[in-house]
Amino acid sequence: MTEATKYIVILRSAWCNETGHGLNCSSDLEGFDKREKAIKHGFKVQGSDDFNIGVVTNGKLVSLDWMAKSINESEETLAEIAEQIGLEEAV
Repeated sequence: MTEATKYIVILRSAWCNETGHGLNCSSDLEGFDKREKAIKHGFKVQGSDDFNIGVVTNGKLVSLDWMAKSINESEETLAEIAEQIGLEEAV
């Protein structure tokens, strides 16, 4: 059985208020078979290089990258991002 890998654009935005701070993540969950296609889509939707590429294998977010470089997020953080963008519901 081969693993199905796709690439998605993930937008992250910082927030801060009197109760704390953090990052919100969003994605249109449009999947691409090649990283280069996802990067092109990211420039289209964001208008700059201020986006990340999510690597999704068999429906699971396995890496959060900036262009082709992994950001090395923990499994826990990847699961939180997947939940925020609604990846589980889309699979």
